[in-house]
Amino acid sequence: MDGGPFRGSRPTDTRRTVTRQEPVQQRQPEQPQITTEEPKTVHRTVTPHHTTKQDKSKKRFVLPIIALLIAIIVIAGGLFAWSKMQATATAIDGGKYQAVFFTNGQVYFGKLASFNSEYMKLTDIYYLQSQQSGEATDSKNPQETSTDQSDVQLIKLGDEIHGPEDEMIVSKNQMLFYENLKSDGKVAKSIDQYKQTK
Repeated sequence: MDGGPFRGSRPTDTRRTVTRQEPVQQRQPEQPQITTEEPKTVHRTVTPHHTTKQDKSKKRFVLPIIALLIAIIVIAGGLFAWSKMQATATAIDGGKYQAVFFTNGQVYFGKLASFNSEYMKLTDIYYLQSQQSGEATDSKNPQETSTDQSDVQLIKLGDEIHGPEDEMIVSKNQMLFYENLKSDGKVAKSIDQYKQTK
């Protein structure tokens, strides 16, 4: 046998004999041992910090609904209160004078407006006053304008001895009713005459 260029000549007796031992078994991976343990009951408590995605989506859905319901209740309450205040004011014609009749029998004429839910505001106020018999009337004074030769005159509020302002805040409980006055009525004409002379 030729050893080729890289093989040198070797003596043949230097060979060693290898005795074969029993074949080495390859190591097999250990199979997992199956153990049987009794299942344990686990009690979990949900803390606010550990919420699931489902809980978060519920909160995202519920909170806006609650906020919307609260807003609707507040708006409805406000509209109800406003409509109660405006129910009286809508019957009042702001361009005309009103005659306001009170529970004590007095009647005032002026511009009526709603003040709040319990009170009304009367401005530019006039009232009727009976003249005493035997008293001469001065026709130059528009406050003492007679209505059809009767003994009643229209007086402007504010000329009294205590000097009140030309404004009244009156309780709705003290008012029987009010009426819008026609612009061609006797009281409205007397008020216009008074204003022209001032």
